[in-house]
Amino acid sequence: MRWLGLGGQVKQAVIVTSLPDWSLADIIAGYDDRGACETEIQADKNGLKLEQRRKKRLAAQEALVLLTDVVHNLLAWASHWMFPDQSLAAFGTTRLLEDVFQLPGRLLFDQGRLVEVHLNRLHPYAVPVAAGIHRLLTHFGNP
Repeated sequence: MRWLGLGGQVKQAVIVTSLPDWSLADIIAGYDDRGACETEIQADKNGLKLEQRRKKRLAAQEALVLLTDVVHNLLAWASHWMFPDQSLAAFGTTRLLEDVFQLPGRLLFDQGRLVEVHLNRLHPYAVPVAAGIHRLLTHFGNP
């Protein structure tokens, strides 16, 4: 591929792929999507405080990667289920973990079943989180 850069300089790139059924436009779009994935991964690493994996054994590193993926999915899903029409849905990993899900409160259980959630009413996100918890529990059949 060749194109003119900002200063009129000729730029060039080579694309190598093992996807014979994809058109050039599909390959470029897939490559561009990779950038969004990398940004999301970096945000997860920062939000979960996992900038470095300090595990020396391969099995421990693999477990940490899998747990990080599970947490990422839970945060993405929980945010979608709990805050579908609210501004909290736009929060990233760091903001959800540090500002929203660090809300002081207490869970009350009866015979192993969650029966009450008490949140600090003075917290700025207490009302939307309470509504989100109710929505989440209702979604999974535990109103």
